[in-house]
Amino acid sequence: MSPAMNPTTGRRILIAGASAGIGAALVRALAARGDTVFACARRVDALRGVTEGDTVARSRACDVGDESQVRALVGWVAAEVPALDAVIFCAGAFGAIGPVEKTDSDAWWSTLRDNVFGAYLLIKHALPLLERGDRSRIITFSGGGAFGTFPRYSAYATSKAALVRLTECLAEELKGRGIAVNAVAPGMVATEIHEATLRAGPDQAGREHFERTEAAMAQGGVPMEVPVACVEFLLSPEADGLTGKTIAAGFDPWRSERFRAHLDEITRSEVYTMRRINPVHLPDGSLKERLS
Repeated sequence: MSPAMNPTTGRRILIAGASAGIGAALVRALAARGDTVFACARRVDALRGVTEGDTVARSRACDVGDESQVRALVGWVAAEVPALDAVIFCAGAFGAIGPVEKTDSDAWWSTLRDNVFGAYLLIKHALPLLERGDRSRIITFSGGGAFGTFPRYSAYATSKAALVRLTECLAEELKGRGIAVNAVAPGMVATEIHEATLRAGPDQAGREHFERTEAAMAQGGVPMEVPVACVEFLLSPEADGLTGKTIAAGFDPWRSERFRAHLDEITRSEVYTMRRINPVHLPDGSLKERLS
């Protein structure tokens, strides 16, 4: 165990996709509060820039879509601490952008590999450490297209919808093992992922989304503090009992006392989940009657 690390103070947290954006912000925020943070990403130089000089954050290069690298990553963590209290999966990219017939097939598949298969691998191999943790949490990140269509971003939208369903499945699987699993929808935070849209241009990305991205980035987007605070809530004892949900950091009332007072009821319900709309649940006088 590294002498600078003291796992008896603070939580032990593994963050993937930690070299930039929300992942990097989480490394800094959680390390600042005294958590022992293990950060991984493919870009090792950028990763070192995030953790350099921090006594409670460690970094290691890892391609989360490569099982041998993920296995080695978890082994490295296990050599430092006996357990993990949280795994946060922030890794992801837009990948293939454009009309589906014009996208590169390898780039399309690579998006699913990084955004979904990577989450599966990391969680699979980290589970033994999480089971030995204290009130363990798994947090993934949803995104555009998970709950609605996202034309010209079919790879990203498909990957995020799959990641939400993976989150919900794992929440059910792990209920009896003391591990809560939730996703965060961060909103359009001004991170480098959106540079891919600006580079693609309106013809490839679609004029409407391109202009919306341009405007949001010019205005600063959703403040980084919003998704970071939402993650901190999900990691806290205040979120005990909440599992299998996707929480929209900037829109859902997770900060309210009312929300926090009804966590068990929220968990038992279908709110904040991915569901098919059955016409029998529509109000009277609507399409429900015309289909019956």
